[in-house]
Amino acid sequence: MLKPLALLAMIVSAQAAFADTLPTENALVTVTAIGSVTAPNDEAQLVFGYEEQGKDKAALASSVNLRLKQGIAALKKASPNARLSLDSYRTYAVYDEALARIQKREAQQTGWRVSQDVRLVTGDFAALPATVASTQKVLTLKSVVFGLSEETRKKLEQRRVEAAYRSLEEQVAFIAGAMRRPVADAKLESLDFGSQALEQKVYVTGSRLRREDSGEVEEPNLQPGESKLELRATAKLRFK
Repeated sequence: MLKPLALLAMIVSAQAAFADTLPTENALVTVTAIGSVTAPNDEAQLVFGYEEQGKDKAALASSVNLRLKQGIAALKKASPNARLSLDSYRTYAVYDEALARIQKREAQQTGWRVSQDVRLVTGDFAALPATVASTQKVLTLKSVVFGLSEETRKKLEQRRVEAAYRSLEEQVAFIAGAMRRPVADAKLESLDFGSQALEQKVYVTGSRLRREDSGEVEEPNLQPGESKLELRATAKLRFK
């Protein structure tokens, strides 16, 4: 029986011989690399909303509309340069489903639920805590999402392509070295770039900031964080 060290030596020797004899002429190699750039977030999207439940659908709609009007006024006052847009408006019928299950009967409608959201987009992070605190006296903060503005994304596009290409060059150099071939022997036959859906954002849920009363609301501590944009580069190379 071969000793372990002797067996290991034979395996290494066989692998080395195989590497020396493996033909690489006219070999077609597909290489994939990912380049990434990171930048501080410069835009925040906040969603505020309000919801009421009752029997009179018209009265509920009127009350929700009034509350949204007050909330939008508060947002415009706190962040006059922010972009505002009305989000979803929902009206649901409410049923006594729990009681119906106990009584083993069909659920009956007991009222209505009406809700509406408003979205604020801003790059003024300095005013953001005060904006949130003042608006929470009227509306509920449902979510905060930090990210990159469209203008910043466009500025980062060249850096992202350059990072992907540098990463590709490194991968080609590694592969050529493993094949015991100079990089100059590789001829680029095709090159494709494709976006990766791996962007990282910072999320802050509104539930942590919600207050049930309409009194003074303490300003939250919101950290914008940063985003990472990635790009995949795929190349086909043929070694002569």
